[in-house]
Amino acid sequence: MDYQFSHDILGQPVATCELECEAFGDWLSHEIAQDFGQITLLLNTIQQLQTNQLSSYQHNGKEYHLEFDKDEVELILNNNHIQEMTSSEEDESQELSDLHIQSGCGLADFHTLLKAWQKFVS
Repeated sequence: MDYQFSHDILGQPVATCELECEAFGDWLSHEIAQDFGQITLLLNTIQQLQTNQLSSYQHNGKEYHLEFDKDEVELILNNNHIQEMTSSEEDESQELSDLHIQSGCGLADFHTLLKAWQKFVS
């Protein structure tokens, strides 16, 4: 996964990820930000998944929900935010990924991204 970190005009950290994984950048920038407690919790969870101490894990946030297994991470926009983005007049067959509501990556890639973010915001 390709990513880039920078600061906005107010000095807040911002993550930008490649198109297929752009929701992870939004999640890091707005939901995780500099919350070292969440970062540590997620890094510990990844370690437990990699050492087979856990088989799966779910992490609920304000805007996003993460689902982990030993190989992959899925990032899903919470239902209340989906309803704000869609209207009843839109084509109901439009897929979640088309709205950038769902994104996924490998657990190892996610671990690398989260460690890099931790170092960037430290």
